[in-house]
Parts: sequence; C-alpha cells; structure tokens
Amino acid sequence: MGKDFDITLKNDYLFKRLLGAEENKPILQDFIECVLDIPHNHIEGIELLDKELKKDQLDDKSGILDVKVRLKDKTVINIEIQALWDDSFVNRTLFYWAKIYIEEFKSGEDYTALHRCITINIVGEGFDLNDKVHSKYSLKEEITNQPLTDVIEIHFLNLEKARELKNIDDPLVRWLLFIDSNSKEERYMLAKTSPVLKILNEKVDILNLTPTEKKLYESRMKLRSDIVSISNSQFKKGKEEGIKEGI
Repeated sequence: MGKDFDITLKNDYLFKRLLGAEENKPILQDFIECVLDIPHNHIEGIELLDKELKKDQLDDKSGILDVKVRLKDKTVINIEIQALWDDSFVNRTLFYWAKIYIEEFKSGEDYTALHRCITINIVGEGFDLNDKVHSKYSLKEEITNQPLTDVIEIHFLNLEKARELKNIDDPLVRWLLFIDSNSKEERYMLAKTSPVLKILNEKVDILNLTPTEKKLYESRMKLRSDIVSISNSQFKKGKEEGIKEGI
C-alpha cells in the first residue's frame, strides 16, 4: 500500500470494501454479534443486500448505505460510518431507517409483513448525545419504559470514548479500537486478542487497492479533512463575531 498511506477502517470506503465483501461475512457476523449481543446462530448465514436505497419518486432523496444485511428472521441491519458528528445526523439516520423499513413493503400487503430494522452508527468524532461507548435507542413509554415495539432500534458506537477507555477485555471495545486505529502496530496488538481480528488484520495487511480504489479512499479522507477545516473556520468566525458583538 505504500509507507505514506495510512490505513483506517474509519474510512467508509475501506470499511465497505472489507466488511461488505461476501468472503468476509464471518468477520462481519462477529462484529454484529458484539454490538447486538444476540446468539451466534441468529447471525450466522447473514445475507448481504444491495446498499443503494430505492426511490419511490424521481425527486426522492436516496443514498448509498455502507453495509446492509438481512438476518435469518428477516431483520435488516444497516451499518454506517460517520467520521464527524453533526446536528443533522440523527435526522439522516431516521430517514434512512424509514426508507429501509418500507423498502420491500408491497401495496396490498398486511402491515405485519413489515420487518424489524436496526441501524448501527459508528461515529468517529464529536458524538455528543451522551458519554457512553455504546448507546441503544428504541421506542418506549415515557414513564413506565414499556416497549412499544422492537421494529426500530438505533445504535451509536462512540470511537472517541472507546479510545478513552481502552478496555481491551471488552470484545466490542477491541473492535472499535481496531476500526479507529491507523497504526499497524496497534492493529497487530489488538489482533492478538481475537481470532477474528487476527484474520481481519491479515486482510488489511495484504490489501492491494487499485489506483482507482486508492483515489476513492483518499477522496474520503480529504473530505473528512475538509469538513474539519470548514467546521473549525466557522467556529472561529462565530467566536470572533460574538466577541465583537459583546464589546
């Protein structure tokens, strides 16, 4: 890959390239099992789905998901990488969830044909809803916490918090540290703690991107840097204007 090429699975292109590949489904299954804490036999044999959301109308908003799978019980799981958190991301998450929920529903079908949909968001920086490594949101009654339904489930995985805790005894934290890392040495250390991460690390080490794929990877990294620069510039400008108004 070249010494000047830092590899990180926080890059959504590389995440899709590895965990969205048919031959790497056992690795993806282990990650999902760590996040959702459900029996292995419920996840084994997952089906990778088309990541492009369908449009109902020509002017509908659409999107390309990072990784989208179906479990044996028809539950659909969407996994998204978000390098930088912003205020619109919750709305975007709900929009994508809604599109997935009704995507295969046909006119005339009973509403019981609608299946459970789970969204897993991996957030690189700036997550501010809480200070947990792993947050799970669902629909519940406000006072009694009685669940209304299990068809909607939204998870947020906070890479910054995982980095802060560094609890490698926790399988999920190990996964998040591996995704977050751009250090070959750290990935090697984490790979020694998990047979699955060892396999994934070997795949990362031998990864040979074509020139086109390398450009896609680098464009995603540049986009991330551009967003950071714009955000910092806007914050600085707003602060200066606020100080001026205060004076």
